[in-house]
Amino acid sequence: MALAGLPSKMLSVELAVMVLVLLAMAQQSMQLSLRSPLPEVVKKINGNTVSYLGIVVSSSGSEDALLNSGFFVPSTHVPYIDLVGRRFNIGKIKGVHVVVVNVGGEIPNVVLGTQVLFDLLTIRGIIHFGSAGSVSDSLSLGDVAVPASVAFTGNWEWKSNTSKRGKLKFGDFNLPQKGANSLGSADFQKVKLYTAGNPSQNLLWLPVDSDWLTVASELQGLKLQECVDETNETNCLENTPAIVFGGRGSTADTYLKNAAYGEFLANRLNVTFVDTASAAVALASLTNEVPYILFRAISNSVIRGTSSSNSRYLATANSVKVAVKFIELIGTSNSVFKY
Repeated sequence: MALAGLPSKMLSVELAVMVLVLLAMAQQSMQLSLRSPLPEVVKKINGNTVSYLGIVVSSSGSEDALLNSGFFVPSTHVPYIDLVGRRFNIGKIKGVHVVVVNVGGEIPNVVLGTQVLFDLLTIRGIIHFGSAGSVSDSLSLGDVAVPASVAFTGNWEWKSNTSKRGKLKFGDFNLPQKGANSLGSADFQKVKLYTAGNPSQNLLWLPVDSDWLTVASELQGLKLQECVDETNETNCLENTPAIVFGGRGSTADTYLKNAAYGEFLANRLNVTFVDTASAAVALASLTNEVPYILFRAISNSVIRGTSSSNSRYLATANSVKVAVKFIELIGTSNSVFKY
């Protein structure tokens, strides 16, 4: 029976063409799915039983230092996966299954790269290490900060120039004396944390896992590297570096060198160091309800304006040393994975 006056022969041809198009689309979708090796690769890597510690770094210097340290042993089965422009290095450190990835230095890249890690493999915890700038006298060059919490401090509500409610009042920084400023003031905004099956939360400070901090406390007294050339004791720091627990980290898409703003963060928010990645790693970890910890070694002082190739090298070396030792401790602990 013809429809709307169309000849039945023409209708049959059109229906046949439509069926062929639909079949072609279905075949293409199937091919796209079959061409993707990722699910099978992940299944082979995980073996349905293996879980990994995710080691997240945000610079090639930190990645190279760990992979070339002699502690990382690549998997002989699948040593790495290249995905979304990143290499996920798979292996063991101190007998513990790990996957190491350099996610990049900007906040969007850090969040994206960390989330891909969660989607790719079974991750039982995240360790993030790297260098940072000190804004507090409690942290010296070469020290490794292990903060209790971290915040996005570049997430502002910039108020009108007539408002006096913002914590950061630009007029307070006028020279030679405080006064009115057309930039007005700004407040730090909280970020929204989403987790499965729970109402969203508005948080400024993202807490580091308390159980992991307890494990990390066993690192107190670990001897850190003080000289670039330890054998001849040359190119050394002026201080003896140490692991410093507590304090707060500040993350923003800004490489901070301004002493006045650094002092403001320290005085108003009790921040001890600044970086460009830690809070992004924290947010991704908390969203996936997986424990995480941060090890940030001090490569420069924002307040004093001090930095050198020696301090940068030693910051990287010391952050690697602390991260590796923590992985060893986690590998021997049976009570720190509550998720």
